[in-house]
Amino acid sequence: MKFVFLYRKPNDPGSKLSAAEMQAGYMKWQSWMTKYAKEILETSPPRSGPKPNGAVGVVRGGAVTDGPYVEGKEIVAGWSFIEAESFAHATEIAKEVPMFASVEIIELQSF
Repeated sequence: MKFVFLYRKPNDPGSKLSAAEMQAGYMKWQSWMTKYAKEILETSPPRSGPKPNGAVGVVRGGAVTDGPYVEGKEIVAGWSFIEAESFAHATEIAKEVPMFASVEIIELQSF
């Protein structure tokens, strides 16, 4: 089964990490990536994610609404495609993801 993990971080300018915290988090991230190298099919490039103050839009039923939205508490900071034998296994992998406020797990279907 294939899944996409969406890594989310707080949309709070006050939640910036120090250089030492970022380095420690990066080391944990590298360790997680190594541990699950077999399951991780592809991941977003380093230092990628939404452009600060960049364009955001939602198209629903032909209507377009713009953003960003004040009510958004977290933003997508990256993604990975994961292969796991079940949703439960994908969830266990996601529980170990370091550095991010949350991980959204979406099961993918191939047609």
